Amino acid sequence: MYSKIAFSNVKKSIRDYTIYFLTLTFGICLFYMFNSVQAQQAVLKLNASQKSMMHLMSVIINGISVFVAIILGFLIVYANQFLMKRRHQEMGIYLLLGMEKRQVSKILLIETLLIGVLALIAGLVAGVFLSQGLAMLTAKMFAVQMKEFKFVFSQTAFIQTILYFAIIFIIVMIFNGITISKYKLINLLNSAKKNQKTRLKNPILSVILFLISIGILGIAYHLIQKNQMLAVDNDFKISVLLGVAGTFLFFFSLSGFLLELAKRSKKFYYNGLNMFVLRQINSKITTTFVSMSMLCLMLFLAISAFATGSGLASSVKTDLEDMTKFDCTFYGLSEKGYQEEQQQKFIKKLDDLGLTIKKDAKEILPITIYQNGTFRKCRYKMEPLLKGREKYSDYTKDYVKKLYETPLTFAKLSEYNKIRKAIGEKELTLKSDEYILNCDYGNLIPIMEKAASDKQKLTLDGKTYKMKYGLQKDTYMVTVILNDEIIQSLKIDYSTLYLNLNWKGNAQKVSRKYTEYLKQMIINSKMPNSPYSAIISKEEVYEQSTGLSTIITYIAIYIGLVFLITCAAVLALQQLSENADNIEKYKLLSKIGTSQKMINHAIKAQIILYFCLPLSLALVHSYVGIKTAKILISTLGQINITQAAVQSLILVIVIYIGYMIATYLGSKSMLKEK
Repeated sequence: MYSKIAFSNVKKSIRDYTIYFLTLTFGICLFYMFNSVQAQQAVLKLNASQKSMMHLMSVIINGISVFVAIILGFLIVYANQFLMKRRHQEMGIYLLLGMEKRQVSKILLIETLLIGVLALIAGLVAGVFLSQGLAMLTAKMFAVQMKEFKFVFSQTAFIQTILYFAIIFIIVMIFNGITISKYKLINLLNSAKKNQKTRLKNPILSVILFLISIGILGIAYHLIQKNQMLAVDNDFKISVLLGVAGTFLFFFSLSGFLLELAKRSKKFYYNGLNMFVLRQINSKITTTFVSMSMLCLMLFLAISAFATGSGLASSVKTDLEDMTKFDCTFYGLSEKGYQEEQQQKFIKKLDDLGLTIKKDAKEILPITIYQNGTFRKCRYKMEPLLKGREKYSDYTKDYVKKLYETPLTFAKLSEYNKIRKAIGEKELTLKSDEYILNCDYGNLIPIMEKAASDKQKLTLDGKTYKMKYGLQKDTYMVTVILNDEIIQSLKIDYSTLYLNLNWKGNAQKVSRKYTEYLKQMIINSKMPNSPYSAIISKEEVYEQSTGLSTIITYIAIYIGLVFLITCAAVLALQQLSENADNIEKYKLLSKIGTSQKMINHAIKAQIILYFCLPLSLALVHSYVGIKTAKILISTLGQINITQAAVQSLILVIVIYIGYMIATYLGSKSMLKEK
């Protein structure tokens, strides 16, 4: 009997469950798709390095999935509470007819189980099929070919999805049972007549609090821009706390502020049903400001994840050309200057191991980057190049001042010219009192260009050097190029040694032979006297960069989509519940002569305004956050912030519009039914 009632209730309330069911299905689909990444190796031609990146991505996604399951669990519990609220009178009638609370709970348990099983089946089926497309996307992002098209099914992801969502639904069932046990019959029967409590009645106070919230958010924005996310210091911590507090205060005071602002324009306020719509919004925000604040913060995280994730992924790819000028590079740190005999000993050692580097290499190009001391404990500092030019960097003035104490690095002109010749650039010349300035570090390039245009002089050990040429951008960080004999006269403590190689024949094959063999030799300490401690090839850089790009993109899409559908679903459910509670009000409007067209317009305006309020503040948060994060991210690559933000906004709008349309159609259907 209980099963029959539950099935009948689900069938009867199918429209009420539509948004909940589709959101749940979408969440399950995403959960399976991203957790099936590891299984995609079966159809992709991956080498050992790429398999390692795939495994890393799988581990990261599995960890994030726990967090995603918690978010979706809160969404399901929250949605269930709204659905139960809509059925208070129905449950009251069950109790009035003689049912016990445990019997009502049993009906709801069966309904929840039914919806959960249907959503689980639909989500898994959709996830299994859509994951095939994800495999093709993975192949494209890793820049590899598919062995052959083969239907991939991940048993691990399948079981994991069922297990996680089974736990969620068990929690929901327990929660529903506890909630029903606390209900009183009189409250259930009169739930539709309960008025919402107004938390802030004084309009003047609401305006004052609104202005205070704007001030708090302004301080938070200032502190985070000052900090630039470069350190978790007091500015960072306070900005986060003020940002959260300001967001909650913003929505707490918003309803009264909007109403007071609208009243100032009587023509607008009394036009059509604007007064009704604004008072409805005022009533709703007053009682849901906490959830609206949380949704705003989640939307901020979703937009930021999309924009920074996709932007960073694209920047990693675009920077590969600059990062891979040579087929292979050995590098290491030393407390001594580079010596020719060290290179010769290293090459002889390779010959003894059977690696004929002179025969295999088309070009052998050593270059050493020298420096004296460490940060704040160095003889030659970057201060002369930076001082007075702070405004030309994206960094704050205070942060640039900290960089004054960074050691200058140097390179020999002879080695530098060999590198330039190898990459197709003209060789440069210097007099004994001249230097060349190099910088390939994005955030410092504008400052260094200004220093170059100013012909900034440098004083080293009492001798002054003039800058020759403009800023060059083909060495490491900020480097000063000097004649070889001058480098020999400087006081040098540390060196970074590079041995760049271009191979004859098949560069990938030769690089793989050297990297695989030498890494094992280095790991096993069989090259103790080598000046180099590591080796990396162009192939490895491409593989690791594309792997990193894929990981970042997938994490951004995964977290962003889950947050977006969660926010949109909660807003939709809140509006559906609100409109269901206000059926009598709409009936009254109809009785006093309001046309159906005006009522529909009022419902539409209410939904659009309610959806857009948290989104508007989230966009402001995102603008400040992404603009600030750009400086931190630029250490890995130059991000096209505008393009990434526009793409993210389009995705948010598409999902938002979809949920708004579904909410509007659901509200119209409820009104028509009544």
